[in-house]
Amino acid sequence: MPALLAADSATFPFAVVAQQGSGSMLPVFGWSFVLICLLLAGFFAISRLRQWLKEDDTPAPGIGFTLSDLRQLHKQGQMTDEEFERAKAKIIGGAKAMAAKLPDPLARDRKTNPPPGPPVDR
Repeated sequence: MPALLAADSATFPFAVVAQQGSGSMLPVFGWSFVLICLLLAGFFAISRLRQWLKEDDTPAPGIGFTLSDLRQLHKQGQMTDEEFERAKAKIIGGAKAMAAKLPDPLARDRKTNPPPGPPVDR
């Protein structure tokens, strides 16, 4: 007897649809189509998002010359000594100016743990 109940409960939704007639199948197919379209749209949206996020991971090309580029140009004879020294001074000056704008990473440690020094008389 339990096998019959299991079989009846497994075929229950199909039996109800069959009893209602073929006209009531249209909403089932319509909503199934809508659900499939939503799933496909979500899949393509997630695929596009993942592709877009991977594109941002590519590093941007460097701007200007590095010191090693300048040294190579100088060794190849494409720059005079004067041009090399001027360009080197500009690069080093720019790096120092940029470093001055950055916050000191050790400043927090200095405030909480001051360096040892001579005792202060009060």
